[in-house]
Amino acid sequence: MASTGFLTEGGGLLRILYLGTRNSLEGLEDAAFTKSNRVGNDQLVNNTTLADVQKLGCLAGSVAAVKGEGVLGAGSGPADAIVGLYVNDLAGNAYESTSAAASEKGVFVMGMGSYEVGIFETVDYAGSSSIMSNYSYGKKLYCSRNGLLTVAEGLNGGAAAAGDVVVGIITKAPTASDPLMRFNLRV
Repeated sequence: MASTGFLTEGGGLLRILYLGTRNSLEGLEDAAFTKSNRVGNDQLVNNTTLADVQKLGCLAGSVAAVKGEGVLGAGSGPADAIVGLYVNDLAGNAYESTSAAASEKGVFVMGMGSYEVGIFETVDYAGSSSIMSNYSYGKKLYCSRNGLLTVAEGLNGGAAAAGDVVVGIITKAPTASDPLMRFNLRV
């Protein structure tokens, strides 16, 4: 999503419409601050919602998952121990407080609520075909291997499997005129 001001600054976007529960009890793994959002597998490289993102680390609207005892990081797949979505970019923005780096804690939302995100998977697992037309109301959302929300077509093999965590349900699909996706959180 192109930067439209201080709220995105070339990072993620999570718009809270109806708040579930905010949580910041757990610490963050080092990779939560250093993971690349542009370099890696073809799905990540070809993602159009990340085209302007230069930041490292977990972004607002990306999936938070348990990585160890008392430690969170980026989600890495649909069967991961998913706990919610990050509220802010963990690396922060230039010339502002970088509270996650200072405290080693990242605020995430969990426990239902309604949200909009500006980053999510836009191509299939192979990175070769667009899945934008597959985002429609009522569709289930999962965590991709890149720690982003995706529909089943963005998962390995293009289908959800037993044990895959449903992160949310789409209530408004992204369009060319309104690229934000609205959903109800389920974790």
